[in-house]
Amino acid sequence: MLLTDFTNANASRIWHGRHLKESQARVLKFCTFADHSLRTVDQFKPADLYAFGDYMIAEGKSANTVNHYFAAISTIFNLAVDMELIIHAPKIKWHKVRSGRPRYMSKDEIHSLDVFFKRSEDPWVSKMMPHLCTIAVNTGMRLGEILKIKPENVHKMDGGTWVYLAATKNGDDRWVPLNDKAAAALDALDNEPGDKFTHRRFYNAWDVARSKIARGDDTFVFHVLRHTAASTMANELGVNTLLIGQMLGHRNVATTAKYVHAKPKTLQDIARKLGNQ
Repeated sequence: MLLTDFTNANASRIWHGRHLKESQARVLKFCTFADHSLRTVDQFKPADLYAFGDYMIAEGKSANTVNHYFAAISTIFNLAVDMELIIHAPKIKWHKVRSGRPRYMSKDEIHSLDVFFKRSEDPWVSKMMPHLCTIAVNTGMRLGEILKIKPENVHKMDGGTWVYLAATKNGDDRWVPLNDKAAAALDALDNEPGDKFTHRRFYNAWDVARSKIARGDDTFVFHVLRHTAASTMANELGVNTLLIGQMLGHRNVATTAKYVHAKPKTLQDIARKLGNQ
């Protein structure tokens, strides 16, 4: 039996009320990842759950949120064991949830990423990964938004290049301006980044890069490039929070505030200026 069918047929045996809707939705999201919708209950391994978790983290989900997904998925597999459809449920370690300073990438880290990917002996990595990073750090777009871009979404108007994003994460459409670096990177991917993209190759490449550049730092994820774009706009360019929010596609300032991280030098400069008054 397909995991999707098993979940829909048996979710109500496990969860009730609000938890039924939420937990079932989490498992079904796992089912839509990669080729999971075509797999039967007995065709999953821990690596499949880890790959899904990596994808969620890269999309900007917190470790705590991913743990909620893991809990729902594990529960449905445990039910399959109880019903004797499988012998063992895939066992995984959940993400450690820790608090700390919000992450953004330094210029050195961004440069190291670019060099690492360009020097890769894997042609897919060297041709794909640097351009994805360039687009993200120069626009603040999410990975999922970048991968949905098609040639027909790219427009030359108002003296520049723009990308039209339909039905983004918050449900709104958005126009994203591209600077020369982002436009060149998108053009190098034939204005269709998702055409040759594979989740497994992407996350394998990212994991190797993290082990070389930021070993042991589980906050070193692709989504941090979105935070970096917002922080650069605030710290280096002095862009106000409302405009940063428009660039990122946020509906309210409170959300944008989570993405704008003051750099130590910026705070030091502010302190010095206060002392000169």
